[in-house]
Amino acid sequence: MPLKKSIFNPLEAAVLAAVCRAYPEDRTTLDAQLSTATFVSRENTGCGFFTHFTVDRNSSAPIGGERLRNGPTAKIDGMKYSMGFILWLAQGYADCLEGYAYGDDSTTDTVFEEVNFQIAAQDPSASPS
Repeated sequence: MPLKKSIFNPLEAAVLAAVCRAYPEDRTTLDAQLSTATFVSRENTGCGFFTHFTVDRNSSAPIGGERLRNGPTAKIDGMKYSMGFILWLAQGYADCLEGYAYGDDSTTDTVFEEVNFQIAAQDPSASPS
């Protein structure tokens, strides 16, 4: 059986992998959900982006707790400041990745599907929430 092609661009995939590592109690469930993701929409807001998707709700039980999982920061080529990220959950299921620019950087001309980036190292002793 062929592997399902990811709907996520390289930046999104790297951010989502970092979110999974930052939340070890949710990692297996998030991995299961994200592996079933189906693309809905992608919007560059001028100060970041939203990538909306759906996941197969039969792939896992819902994740409890807050409806967001904070992501890493990333340095994006061409931007003065870094970006932050949030994985949003709806009823315990991943459904949106938000990227937001720090400072006054505009993302209007940024092509996130092609951008070079560096995910910042996360302190494993720091609480992700």
